[in-house]
Amino acid sequence: MHASSPRVLTQLLVIGALAAGAFALACSSDSTAPVVEEVDGPPVTVGSGTAHAFVMMRGREPTTVGIAMTDAAFNGLPTTMAEFQLPLPSNVSAAPFDHATLNWNPQGHPPPTIYGVPHFDFHFYTISVAAQEAVQGGLDTTTVPSQYVPQDYVSELEAVPMMGVHWNDSLAAEWHGQPFDKTLIYGFTHGQLDFIEPMVTTAYLQTHPDITEPIKQPASFQAPGAYPTTYSIRYDAAHGLTRITLDSLTQR
Repeated sequence: MHASSPRVLTQLLVIGALAAGAFALACSSDSTAPVVEEVDGPPVTVGSGTAHAFVMMRGREPTTVGIAMTDAAFNGLPTTMAEFQLPLPSNVSAAPFDHATLNWNPQGHPPPTIYGVPHFDFHFYTISVAAQEAVQGGLDTTTVPSQYVPQDYVSELEAVPMMGVHWNDSLAAEWHGQPFDKTLIYGFTHGQLDFIEPMVTTAYLQTHPDITEPIKQPASFQAPGAYPTTYSIRYDAAHGLTRITLDSLTQR
């Protein structure tokens, strides 16, 4: 056996060190970047198809809550307003969100000159189903402390039964001469936040959009939890799903 030269030994040591470093880096990357996984709630019949709520999880942290609708869900819908309860998956936590509802408005709703076109309300509730169903309609002028109100948002004052008082972005395009296609609503009942709601027209959804919009934030929230800073409307052609999501959940 011939002894290796110092030069060969040096080269072998360098190669070994590089390989060990690459292996350690790969292991470190794998351990510090958990895979984001989708966890689905049970499907609910909507029209001729289904809809379900879902949560995207990175490890134990929620990153997104959303609602997915199959293509067939846009067909065979009722001719009158309808609400579909969509439970969040039971095996994960997406606090402060408790459940979602899909509300179908075939003739729109007041004010008719703004929102009087067919559209869906995608409510993500921060209260229980029982508390939601107990919300009474009528005038609700309870003051919401300013630190909990997003900039430019104003109250409609009138509570919708089983929903609450809708607060609109006064700078949204539909309030300034543009036709309504999508908007983001905050909801309060007796001064307490009870939902965050993307509202989207059927016509806009049928264009199969792929957009993400910022959500105006209050200075603080009344209850701790992971709140969205953006919302998205996307068409998943591979699965035939329209997805409406609250994204970039951030602990507040």
